[in-house]
Amino acid sequence: MRYFGSGRNFIYIGAAAALALISAGAATADGTRPGAIDWSGLYLGGQLGGGWSNVDWTQLNANYFDTLGPTVVGANSDTKDSGVLGGVFGGYNHQVGDWVFGLELAATATGADIEGAQASPFFPAIDTFRTQLDWLGTLAGRVGYAWDRWLVYGRGGWAGGDVTLTLNDQGALIRASKDTWVNGWTLGAGVEYRLWRCVALGLAYDYVELNLDEETVTCPRCGTGVGFGTPVIDSDIRMQSVMARVSFFVPVASGSILAPDH
Repeated sequence: MRYFGSGRNFIYIGAAAALALISAGAATADGTRPGAIDWSGLYLGGQLGGGWSNVDWTQLNANYFDTLGPTVVGANSDTKDSGVLGGVFGGYNHQVGDWVFGLELAATATGADIEGAQASPFFPAIDTFRTQLDWLGTLAGRVGYAWDRWLVYGRGGWAGGDVTLTLNDQGALIRASKDTWVNGWTLGAGVEYRLWRCVALGLAYDYVELNLDEETVTCPRCGTGVGFGTPVIDSDIRMQSVMARVSFFVPVASGSILAPDH
């Protein structure tokens, strides 16, 4: 697992850099006051930034890694981590007056493998519990307000992710692992600046929660009987992210794609 110093410091620095980029873009546009810009139409783009996660585990049964069962203190565990995120997105906007309504689909890869690991509360010297989020998809509705070249918006909808759960006994070389798809929801907000006719720069914040219920984690060597058994896990995965975005819009009028709108 790779770290980038303080995960939140990384995100704050990235956010400041993105805002500076947006300001620089505004300065390069023509000096006249822009007229109304139509945000309607299809768009595609890419995004890059940082995220941090918090994962709660609850073991629901007495098993090899939790020999006394869920009624004992320590059956719940919590992990935290941070890393780099990046991906692509696409969507459609429809503008009515100053209001912009849209739908956006995004696919995000966790370039640094956002994962959390912690020592077992029962056998901390030899057992570790790990959650890894490999990639994430969202489908969210957007509602925004536009003025001049700016658009601010909120969004919310479905989220889903590919999650790997691992319990590892380093002493006995016994490992339980499950790679599964987990559904959930997302809420977020963002701001965009229309730099040219077909190009916008932006900054977005998103909160995602994925809920995994009663998942049996495969463990061929966990055995059966008292003090053994295959783990059954509940897990809540909460992730926040801040990402810089660049969007490319399908032209709705003739002219150079780098020409400013008036």
